[in-house]
Amino acid sequence: MKKLSIILMCATALAIVSCGGSSNAKGNGKPADIKTSVATSDAVDLGLSVKWAKANLGAKDASDPGNYYAWGETKSKKDFNGATYIFKDGTKFKKYTVEDSETSSGAADKLIVLEPGDDAATAALGKGWRMPTRAEAMELFTKCKFSYDKPGLITVTGPNGNSIDFPKATGYYYGTEQQEERYTWLWTASMALQVGTPVGSEDALEWHDRRRADAMRFGHTDCYAVYRENGLPIRPVKD
Repeated sequence: MKKLSIILMCATALAIVSCGGSSNAKGNGKPADIKTSVATSDAVDLGLSVKWAKANLGAKDASDPGNYYAWGETKSKKDFNGATYIFKDGTKFKKYTVEDSETSSGAADKLIVLEPGDDAATAALGKGWRMPTRAEAMELFTKCKFSYDKPGLITVTGPNGNSIDFPKATGYYYGTEQQEERYTWLWTASMALQVGTPVGSEDALEWHDRRRADAMRFGHTDCYAVYRENGLPIRPVKD
Protein backbone atom coordinates (compact mmCIF):
# COMPACT_ATOMS: atom_id res chain seq x y z
CA MET A 1 0.00 0.00 0.00
CA LYS A 2 2.87 2.39 0.75
CA LYS A 3 4.33 1.83 -2.75
CA LEU A 4 0.93 2.47 -4.33
CA SER A 5 0.49 5.69 -2.33
CA ILE A 6 3.92 6.94 -3.43
CA ILE A 7 3.12 6.19 -7.08
CA LEU A 8 -0.22 8.02 -6.85
CA MET A 9 1.42 11.03 -5.20
CA CYS A 10 4.08 11.22 -7.93
CA ALA A 11 1.44 10.93 -10.65
CA THR A 12 -0.56 13.78 -9.08
CA ALA A 13 2.53 15.99 -8.86
CA LEU A 14 3.39 15.34 -12.49
CA ALA A 15 -0.15 16.20 -13.57
CA ILE A 16 0.01 19.56 -11.76
CA VAL A 17 3.36 20.44 -13.35
CA SER A 18 2.19 19.38 -16.82
CA CYS A 19 -0.96 21.53 -16.61
CA GLY A 20 1.02 24.61 -15.62
CA GLY A 21 -0.68 25.17 -12.27
CA SER A 22 -3.48 27.67 -11.66
CA SER A 23 -4.18 30.80 -13.71
CA ASN A 24 -3.55 34.34 -12.49
CA ALA A 25 -5.13 35.81 -15.61
CA LYS A 26 -8.34 37.76 -15.55
CA GLY A 27 -11.13 37.11 -18.03
CA ASN A 28 -11.43 33.55 -19.33
CA GLY A 29 -7.93 32.51 -18.20
CA LYS A 30 -6.98 31.16 -21.62
CA PRO A 31 -3.25 32.00 -21.53
CA ALA A 32 -2.77 29.62 -18.57
CA ASP A 33 -4.96 27.00 -20.18
CA ILE A 34 -2.44 26.24 -22.91
CA LYS A 35 -3.61 23.48 -25.21
CA THR A 36 -1.51 21.15 -27.32
CA SER A 37 -4.28 19.63 -29.44
CA VAL A 38 -5.41 21.45 -32.56
CA ALA A 39 -8.68 21.19 -34.48
CA THR A 40 -7.09 22.58 -37.62
CA SER A 41 -6.29 19.43 -39.58
CA ASP A 42 -8.73 20.41 -42.36
CA ALA A 43 -8.04 23.35 -44.62
CA VAL A 44 -11.17 24.78 -46.22
CA ASP A 45 -11.13 26.24 -49.71
CA LEU A 46 -13.23 29.41 -49.62
CA GLY A 47 -12.34 30.40 -53.16
CA LEU A 48 -9.54 32.70 -51.99
CA SER A 49 -5.78 32.74 -52.56
CA VAL A 50 -5.19 30.48 -49.50
CA LYS A 51 -7.20 27.86 -47.62
CA TRP A 52 -8.31 28.64 -44.07
CA ALA A 53 -8.28 26.28 -41.10
CA LYS A 54 -11.57 25.24 -39.48
CA ALA A 55 -10.51 26.39 -36.01
CA ASN A 56 -7.97 28.57 -34.21
CA LEU A 57 -4.57 27.20 -33.27
CA GLY A 58 -4.93 24.99 -30.19
CA ALA A 59 -8.74 25.14 -30.24
CA LYS A 60 -11.02 22.16 -29.62
CA ASP A 61 -13.62 23.52 -32.06
CA ALA A 62 -14.53 26.66 -34.00
CA SER A 63 -16.11 28.38 -30.97
CA ASP A 64 -12.93 28.02 -28.88
CA PRO A 65 -10.42 30.93 -29.06
CA GLY A 66 -7.57 28.43 -28.69
CA ASN A 67 -4.13 29.47 -27.49
CA TYR A 68 -2.89 33.05 -27.27
CA TYR A 69 0.52 34.06 -28.65
CA ALA A 70 2.74 37.11 -28.78
CA TRP A 71 3.56 38.03 -32.37
CA GLY A 72 6.46 35.91 -33.62
CA GLU A 73 6.50 33.58 -30.61
CA THR A 74 5.74 29.91 -31.26
CA LYS A 75 4.67 29.00 -27.72
CA SER A 76 1.79 30.33 -25.67
CA LYS A 77 2.31 31.69 -22.15
CA LYS A 78 0.53 33.28 -19.18
CA ASP A 79 1.90 36.83 -19.16
CA PHE A 80 2.19 39.06 -22.23
CA ASN A 81 4.39 42.13 -21.89
CA GLY A 82 7.63 43.67 -23.13
CA ALA A 83 9.72 41.97 -20.45
CA THR A 84 8.56 38.50 -21.54
CA TYR A 85 8.64 39.17 -25.28
CA ILE A 86 11.51 37.26 -26.92
CA PHE A 87 12.20 39.90 -29.56
CA LYS A 88 12.40 42.87 -27.21
CA ASP A 89 15.45 44.14 -25.35
CA GLY A 90 14.44 47.09 -23.18
CA THR A 91 13.09 49.71 -25.58
CA LYS A 92 14.75 48.15 -28.63
CA PHE A 93 13.98 45.06 -30.69
CA LYS A 94 16.12 42.06 -31.59
CA LYS A 95 14.31 41.22 -34.83
CA TYR A 96 11.78 42.63 -37.30
CA THR A 97 13.13 46.17 -37.39
CA VAL A 98 13.00 48.83 -40.08
CA GLU A 99 15.46 51.48 -38.85
CA ASP A 100 18.95 50.88 -37.40
CA SER A 101 18.08 52.94 -34.32
CA GLU A 102 15.24 50.58 -33.44
CA THR A 103 17.31 47.42 -32.99
CA SER A 104 19.63 46.29 -30.21
CA SER A 105 22.03 44.81 -32.79
CA GLY A 106 22.59 48.17 -34.47
CA ALA A 107 21.55 46.94 -37.90
CA ALA A 108 17.89 46.74 -38.98
CA ASP A 109 16.95 43.44 -40.65
CA LYS A 110 14.18 45.03 -42.79
CA LEU A 111 11.86 42.06 -42.15
CA ILE A 112 8.17 42.95 -42.23
CA VAL A 113 6.60 39.45 -42.47
CA LEU A 114 7.24 36.59 -40.04
CA GLU A 115 9.81 34.04 -41.09
CA PRO A 116 8.71 30.36 -40.93
CA GLY A 117 10.78 29.73 -37.80
CA ASP A 118 8.84 32.44 -35.94
CA ASP A 119 5.40 31.38 -37.17
CA ALA A 120 3.35 29.57 -34.49
CA ALA A 121 1.10 27.90 -37.07
CA THR A 122 4.08 26.45 -38.95
CA ALA A 123 5.68 25.30 -35.69
CA ALA A 124 2.51 23.51 -34.54
CA LEU A 125 1.14 22.13 -37.80
CA GLY A 126 4.16 21.73 -40.06
CA LYS A 127 5.20 22.84 -43.53
CA GLY A 128 2.45 24.36 -45.65
CA TRP A 129 0.63 25.86 -42.66
CA ARG A 130 1.27 29.45 -41.55
CA MET A 131 -0.29 32.63 -40.27
CA PRO A 132 -2.13 34.77 -42.84
CA THR A 133 -0.55 37.96 -44.14
CA ARG A 134 -2.35 41.29 -43.92
CA ALA A 135 -3.24 41.03 -47.62
CA GLU A 136 -4.78 37.58 -47.10
CA ALA A 137 -6.74 38.81 -44.08
CA MET A 138 -8.11 41.75 -46.07
CA GLU A 139 -9.02 39.35 -48.88
CA LEU A 140 -11.15 37.40 -46.38
CA PHE A 141 -12.81 40.61 -45.18
CA THR A 142 -13.52 42.05 -48.62
CA LYS A 143 -14.47 38.95 -50.62
CA CYS A 144 -16.48 36.93 -48.07
CA LYS A 145 -19.89 37.31 -46.49
CA PHE A 146 -20.18 37.49 -42.69
CA SER A 147 -23.09 36.15 -40.65
CA TYR A 148 -23.59 36.54 -36.89
CA ASP A 149 -26.70 34.35 -36.60
CA LYS A 150 -25.11 31.35 -34.84
CA PRO A 151 -24.74 31.66 -31.04
CA GLY A 152 -21.11 32.35 -30.17
CA LEU A 153 -19.96 32.07 -33.78
CA ILE A 154 -19.23 34.21 -36.83
CA THR A 155 -19.81 32.37 -40.10
CA VAL A 156 -17.67 33.43 -43.03
CA THR A 157 -18.78 32.28 -46.48
CA GLY A 158 -16.38 32.48 -49.39
CA PRO A 159 -17.05 33.33 -53.04
CA ASN A 160 -17.37 29.61 -53.86
CA GLY A 161 -20.06 29.02 -51.22
CA ASN A 162 -17.91 27.15 -48.70
CA SER A 163 -17.87 28.50 -45.16
CA ILE A 164 -16.00 28.35 -41.85
CA ASP A 165 -16.82 29.61 -38.35
CA PHE A 166 -14.86 31.89 -36.03
CA PRO A 167 -15.43 32.47 -32.29
CA LYS A 168 -17.60 35.55 -31.79
CA ALA A 169 -15.41 37.07 -29.05
CA THR A 170 -11.79 36.34 -28.14
CA GLY A 171 -10.30 39.58 -26.89
CA TYR A 172 -6.55 39.81 -26.51
CA TYR A 173 -4.15 39.88 -23.57
CA TYR A 174 -1.91 42.62 -22.27
CA GLY A 175 0.01 41.28 -19.31
CA THR A 176 -2.45 38.90 -17.67
CA GLU A 177 -5.52 41.05 -18.31
CA GLN A 178 -7.95 40.45 -21.15
CA GLN A 179 -8.78 43.45 -23.32
CA GLU A 180 -11.51 44.16 -25.91
CA GLU A 181 -13.38 40.96 -25.00
CA ARG A 182 -16.36 41.76 -27.19
CA TYR A 183 -14.33 41.52 -30.39
CA THR A 184 -12.70 38.65 -32.23
CA TRP A 185 -8.98 39.35 -32.62
CA LEU A 186 -6.49 37.27 -34.65
CA TRP A 187 -2.86 37.87 -35.57
CA THR A 188 -1.60 38.26 -39.10
CA ALA A 189 2.02 37.55 -40.04
CA SER A 190 2.58 41.15 -41.17
CA MET A 191 4.14 44.05 -39.34
CA ALA A 192 1.67 46.93 -39.01
CA LEU A 193 1.55 49.99 -41.18
CA GLN A 194 2.04 53.32 -39.46
CA VAL A 195 -0.91 55.62 -38.89
CA GLY A 196 -1.31 57.99 -41.81
CA THR A 197 0.35 55.68 -44.33
CA PRO A 198 -0.36 56.98 -47.84
CA VAL A 199 -2.75 54.94 -49.95
CA GLY A 200 -0.94 52.40 -52.11
CA SER A 201 2.29 52.44 -50.06
CA GLU A 202 1.72 49.12 -48.23
CA ASP A 203 4.94 47.65 -49.63
CA ALA A 204 7.10 50.65 -48.80
CA LEU A 205 9.45 49.56 -46.01
CA GLU A 206 9.66 52.94 -44.30
CA TRP A 207 5.94 52.96 -43.57
CA HIS A 208 5.98 49.94 -41.26
CA ASP A 209 5.84 50.26 -37.47
CA ARG A 210 8.34 48.00 -35.74
CA ARG A 211 6.40 48.17 -32.43
CA ARG A 212 3.17 46.71 -33.76
CA ALA A 213 1.82 43.96 -36.00
CA ASP A 214 -1.44 43.86 -37.91
CA ALA A 215 -4.31 42.00 -36.29
CA MET A 216 -7.69 41.03 -37.74
CA ARG A 217 -10.63 42.48 -35.82
CA PHE A 218 -14.03 41.02 -36.62
CA GLY A 219 -17.07 43.20 -36.15
CA HIS A 220 -15.22 46.02 -37.87
CA THR A 221 -13.78 43.53 -40.39
CA ASP A 222 -10.47 45.30 -40.79
CA CYS A 223 -6.84 45.07 -39.67
CA TYR A 224 -5.64 47.09 -36.69
CA ALA A 225 -2.14 47.72 -35.33
CA VAL A 226 -1.54 45.88 -32.03
CA TYR A 227 1.63 45.85 -29.91
CA ARG A 228 3.65 42.76 -30.78
CA GLU A 229 4.06 41.63 -27.17
CA ASN A 230 0.28 41.32 -26.65
CA GLY A 231 -1.35 37.88 -26.72
CA LEU A 232 -3.76 37.08 -29.56
CA PRO A 233 -5.23 33.87 -31.03
CA ILE A 234 -4.23 32.59 -34.49
CA ARG A 235 -6.27 31.14 -37.35
CA PRO A 236 -3.84 29.25 -39.63
CA VAL A 237 -3.95 29.23 -43.41
CA LYS A 238 -2.55 26.76 -45.92
CA ASP A 239 -1.07 27.48 -49.36
